[in-house]
Amino acid sequence: MFKQRLLTALLLAPLALLAVFYLPLAGFALFVSVAFTLGAWEWSGLCGLASRTLRAIYTGLTAAMLFLLYLLQPVALQYLFADTLTLTLIIAGVVWWLLAVVLVLSYPGSQLLWAGRDWLKALLGWLTLLPAWSAVVFVRGLDYQQDAFTGAWLLFGLLGLVWAADIGGYAIGKPFGKTKLLPKVSPGKTLEGMLGGMLFVLLLVSAVGFWKNWPANIAYWYLAAIVLAALSVFGDLTESMFKRAAGKKDSGAFLPGHGGILDRIDSLTATAPLYALLLALFGGFH
Repeated sequence: MFKQRLLTALLLAPLALLAVFYLPLAGFALFVSVAFTLGAWEWSGLCGLASRTLRAIYTGLTAAMLFLLYLLQPVALQYLFADTLTLTLIIAGVVWWLLAVVLVLSYPGSQLLWAGRDWLKALLGWLTLLPAWSAVVFVRGLDYQQDAFTGAWLLFGLLGLVWAADIGGYAIGKPFGKTKLLPKVSPGKTLEGMLGGMLFVLLLVSAVGFWKNWPANIAYWYLAAIVLAALSVFGDLTESMFKRAAGKKDSGAFLPGHGGILDRIDSLTATAPLYALLLALFGGFH
């Protein structure tokens, strides 16, 4: 299983980076849309849509909404607060993930609010996918007219943070994890693993800070990184909560050794809206 997981990761990471750095904005938006549409198919299986017809309808509606967003959202939006739709979506995403943290911390009691309500879980799927899509496309298009790679590097920063948290969580949690984090949600998650992920994230920020000659706002970087790293963990835990309620181990089987698409992008969907909002409010790596 580990070997299969490693091989899949070694294939996916370069593919994602090639898309981030070298696809034109329209091609990149299409690339993200395909991944998120596959994620919608998997989410439909978590929200109780039993028949393939209903799942196909949900997935088709998601694809249609992503296409509509592509038509309505400026592809190279320089100022987040200049576009009401993008701003509204990203803020909605941030609010949803703050609520998701509460739902995870209060599980299984929180099931009373959403268990058995397929329409509500379907809506939560859209709140997971649509704001994240909007945020990722917004970040990639930043300063595109001045430098086609500015947004790519900013997005690479988010991916690096998410990957560092994931790798650190596995590297520290696997051999040293003893204290269960939230066993009713995810028995495999440990406090040591979460702290290990945060350590790796802080090391990554330190490396970038050293490379950038320790900019004046480095303290803000560290604070933002800690918050985003914690949120990435809750992205994973939120999906685990819905999988547990649905009686599933993985969201799907698209990725050998990794489960489904959602199992790989859950942390990204959780962190992307807040990351985009922080960039809009405070700027990037200066």
